[in-house]
Amino acid sequence: MNGTAYEKMHNAAAPNTPIDLHLLREAALEFLFPRRCPFCDAVLGGQLECPDCAARLKPLALPQKRLAPATHYFGRLEQAAADYRYAGAVRQAVLRMKYGGCRWYARELGSRMARDLFGCTFFRRYGILLPERALWGKLAYDVIVPVPKSSRRRGYNVPLLLAEPLAGALGLPIQAEALRRVRCTQHQAGLSLEERLVNVAGAFCAGRACDVEGQRVLLVDDVITTGATAAACTEALLKAGAEQVSAVGFASSQWQQDLELPE
Repeated sequence: MNGTAYEKMHNAAAPNTPIDLHLLREAALEFLFPRRCPFCDAVLGGQLECPDCAARLKPLALPQKRLAPATHYFGRLEQAAADYRYAGAVRQAVLRMKYGGCRWYARELGSRMARDLFGCTFFRRYGILLPERALWGKLAYDVIVPVPKSSRRRGYNVPLLLAEPLAGALGLPIQAEALRRVRCTQHQAGLSLEERLVNVAGAFCAGRACDVEGQRVLLVDDVITTGATAAACTEALLKAGAEQVSAVGFASSQWQQDLELPE
């Protein structure tokens, strides 16, 4: 990094604010590998979001973020919410993030979740986009737990990557190993609700590092479809002593209103 770039980052800090070496490293990395839009891969620079994608994302944004028990299976899940409908550009971004190796998209999508689901705002320091802490998040939750990855072949866990910017915005710790899969499951796509419930029943248990006794857990996933996976994870967390579990996803499939849900 040349001296001019360093001076710009240093001057961007508030007066009398100690230099944050971690953020300086982040700024240097972002200079070499700039933020990109997860929906079109355009360089974002200092923009919070891509103006070119705003129009096609608007109809995909869920007007009611909280998902309804009438359209999703909750089991003993307290509540669930999602940001977008799983279609179009949103679906393409998630698929590229999960199967195309574009793991860096998760930081942008997780930041959107923080903004849209929890009302977080953002500011820039050293040229890095940072969240203002949504302190009320600590009043509602104690810990964030990501859903375990569904494929051993993938070298990263998408829900965990989404959870990291969310945790920073809410000021909550992440228990990355709180849950683990105890058996492989069939891919959920194309399965009916009843088949999904059977598929994930008993598929999760508390990990060795799990410490959720008496805790209010915020479960994070990339896509909430029927809610079967979130409900199965909830059972494992409640069995481990969690007080309650709520779930958030970046996207949600719009399950049919007339779907027959078990009583």
